[in-house]
Amino acid sequence: MDRDRERAEVVIVGGGIIGASIAYHLAARGIKDVVLLERELFFGAESTAKCAGGIRAQFTTPVNIQLSLLSIERFAAFSEEMGLPVDFRQVGYMFMSTTPANWETAKKNAEFQRRWGVPVEALSPDRIKEMVPVLETSDLIGAHFCPIDGLGDPHGFLQGYIKAARKLGVRILNQRPVTGFVTENDRITAVKTPQGNISTGLVINAAGAWAGQLGKLLGLDIPILPVRRQIATTDAMSWIDPRWPMMVDNGSGVYMHPEGSGLLMGMANKAEPPGFNTNLDEDFTSEIVMAAIHRIPRLEEGRVATAWAGLYEVTPDHHPIIGMHPEVSNLLIAAGFSGHGFMHAPATGQVVSELVLDGKPSIDLSALRIERFSENVAVDELMVI
Repeated sequence: MDRDRERAEVVIVGGGIIGASIAYHLAARGIKDVVLLERELFFGAESTAKCAGGIRAQFTTPVNIQLSLLSIERFAAFSEEMGLPVDFRQVGYMFMSTTPANWETAKKNAEFQRRWGVPVEALSPDRIKEMVPVLETSDLIGAHFCPIDGLGDPHGFLQGYIKAARKLGVRILNQRPVTGFVTENDRITAVKTPQGNISTGLVINAAGAWAGQLGKLLGLDIPILPVRRQIATTDAMSWIDPRWPMMVDNGSGVYMHPEGSGLLMGMANKAEPPGFNTNLDEDFTSEIVMAAIHRIPRLEEGRVATAWAGLYEVTPDHHPIIGMHPEVSNLLIAAGFSGHGFMHAPATGQVVSELVLDGKPSIDLSALRIERFSENVAVDELMVI
């Protein structure tokens, strides 16, 4: 970038799918003097690249459901909108219950979801077995299934946003970390980088698991913590059907879905401390595999082909923070999605662009204000995997 162009109307920090979606939506609405900064060599190298690719509307709060429904609509139209093919398979999500207490909670959640327009249906163990014959169902009470949920290609959607934003005039810069800010009174006047400062009127913090660290450069406490999550995939097995849904065992917490000719498996380690550790814990990978084998015994025939660890960006209530910061008048936060960033990226890009341009987004974001924590009005999202 030429030195005399070191300014932008908007600077977005974070080149994952959230930042890329915001950049595209702003440019599509006419704000094309936008710079998107990514500190790594490749865009989406962190959480976006390492996520499981799930997309679902089965949540327990109105705002998460609304973000999901809007995103699903946008995912479905993405290939036509962008003019390039990207994989989005609406094969559904199936949450399986193993205890009476869990089943009662699941029924209440499903009733709430249907009131908000999510087409959730209850499945008997026999129906579960029909859908996925290899599942062990003898200990299942039932499941809840939503056919509009599904699986998408995180890399494909990210690249679609990056290419479209660049075509609209967004300046997209990799290997450009943010090292600090220049401030005046309650405003940011420039973003500091090793290659020079970028003067700007609006900064958007879309730094994912690093959003809290970015806030510290301004002396702010943004309650977003990184937490390691691990995923493994099997080698190819002829009996795996790509039409199977995302399967979530509410008993063990393991989730599984077809990935190529193999199966992807993941599970949260409830004892995992916050931190930026992305080293693979082979012992916990074994726990994931054993939980998966319990639910699909035929997995004993296969082997682990790949395994990796990535970061969730977790807030205390497992909802994102989307909105202006009360102490810095031109800082907008869009981070803390707690494992749901990929699936909520299309809606986030749209509502952030509406917030910037119209002052009022099409979805009520009041529940996502950062002030909810200091005001003690935060409501937990309960369906987190």
